[in-house]
Amino acid sequence: MAAGSSVMLLLGTALRLPTAGAQLGSRLVDSSRVINIRGLRAFRKGLRGGGGRGFRQHVRVTRGQNPHTRVKRVAKAVFLGLTGLCVGVSASSTTSSCFASGVVGEDDNAAADDDAIEQQQQKQQQQQQQPQRQSEAPPLFRFGVIADVQYADINNGTSFGGGEYRYYRGTANNLQAAVSWWNKECPDIRFVAQLGDLIDGQNAGKYGEGLNFTVPQSETAFQHVMSHLERCTCKAWHHAVGNHELYNFERDDLHRKLFVDKQHTSPDRLYYSFSPHPGWRFLMLDAYDIALEGRDQKSDKYKLARSFLEENNPNIFAGKSWFEGIPKERQRFVPFNGGVSDEQLEWLRSELHIAEKKGENTIIMSHIPLIPSASSHKTCLWNYPKVLSTIRNFKSVKMILAGHFHPGGYALDDEGIHHVTIHGSLTHADLGSYGVIEVHRDFVELKGVGHLPSRRMKFQK
Repeated sequence: MAAGSSVMLLLGTALRLPTAGAQLGSRLVDSSRVINIRGLRAFRKGLRGGGGRGFRQHVRVTRGQNPHTRVKRVAKAVFLGLTGLCVGVSASSTTSSCFASGVVGEDDNAAADDDAIEQQQQKQQQQQQQPQRQSEAPPLFRFGVIADVQYADINNGTSFGGGEYRYYRGTANNLQAAVSWWNKECPDIRFVAQLGDLIDGQNAGKYGEGLNFTVPQSETAFQHVMSHLERCTCKAWHHAVGNHELYNFERDDLHRKLFVDKQHTSPDRLYYSFSPHPGWRFLMLDAYDIALEGRDQKSDKYKLARSFLEENNPNIFAGKSWFEGIPKERQRFVPFNGGVSDEQLEWLRSELHIAEKKGENTIIMSHIPLIPSASSHKTCLWNYPKVLSTIRNFKSVKMILAGHFHPGGYALDDEGIHHVTIHGSLTHADLGSYGVIEVHRDFVELKGVGHLPSRRMKFQK
């Protein structure tokens, strides 16, 4: 009986000690109302190890077991109970440093604690991985990127549908900040890709509210924007044709302003290729090759554009709301979009064939996106299925860059091609939207500023 009483006494002590540790720790925690993440982890481990696990695993006394074995197990439980007490006190004593590593309120449950611990572990893993990222080989080359500046010397306002806020004057400040950032942070960029719509169509005075221009401001706005571009230490700029360029200038004037130094271009042919680095070929598309804007109404390409619209969206010439009753699959057939001609498509096929023969990788650029999942059904190239069908016959294409859709977007298609739509400067000038793309052997990395998100995109084998 005496031996049994001793065992039960020690057993009771073993159970009470971790409980006491937990209660003492809880009182001290309640007094400060917050607890350090690291201390909380130690507290919970002490409570579990000293209490539940100590009793369940080390005080399983079965009949027929040697009394000496029972005494050893009870003694181990007592030790774990004392450990629980010590850890409980230690946990609460660390509350003074809680704000240095994160806090948890007294009413937070265990799930919130686990989330905080997991976040801390992820942060530590990221810190451990950072030296590895820093030790990576430098990029082969990099280039700047910006889209949809759409500057106009008018007050800020909303889009016609009221769906987005536009910083007409502020977007010039964003461009100025972009140039300063490229000059300071990325002085080695090979070129800057300006993905279309440098100035807004309202400069021409053809549409919009509150315009009191006695004469169109297209040239003034264009020169103002170019004054910022000329500050860039990188003098290689590659411009995409946007619909707003065509609202302001005829194609021959636009060619003289932005494309005269590009080989094999002409007012009728504003698409071309270039190679900024061995093994890499860039293709700039003219997304308004077939369009209502910028084409003489007697030209074949204007007539083809009109037939596209009449066949797919009869509302355009019937005086109705453009999208009323039109299924989403055909909502891209509106005048602010355009298409690629058969001649340009044949040129694209030829360039991709040359790139494949030479073992080059290819990046395609266009003002209008080539896939709805990276933009919207309303802002895609008219004949994008035909263009994508051509592109997907070649494995050299790694990425397609576009603008036009101001909210921006991203999609990885079934062929492993990365579609990146750059956020419009016009609607993101409060914090900015521009960046640099670093090209590596196995991936490209977009490093965005402001609203433009950063993204690492690996190439499929």
